[in-house]
Amino acid sequence: MIPGNEMIDTMMSIDPADYIIILISSIIILLIFPILLYWGWKKGQFKDLEEAKYRMIEMEEENGH
Repeated sequence: MIPGNEMIDTMMSIDPADYIIILISSIIILLIFPILLYWGWKKGQFKDLEEAKYRMIEMEEENGH
C-alpha cells in the first residue's frame, strides 16, 4: 500500500449494494422533480413572476418608506 492513498483504497472497497442505493435514489429524485414542476405549473406558480416585486414596492410606498 502506498502512503497517502487511503482515500483511493476506501473508494475501491465500496460495496456494490451502495451503488444500487445511489442508483435508486437518483431515479426517485429524477421522477419527483418533473412531478413537482408539473404541480407548480398547474397551480399557477410560474404565471406572473414579476408580480411579487411590484407588490413589495407598493407595500413600501404604503408604509411611507
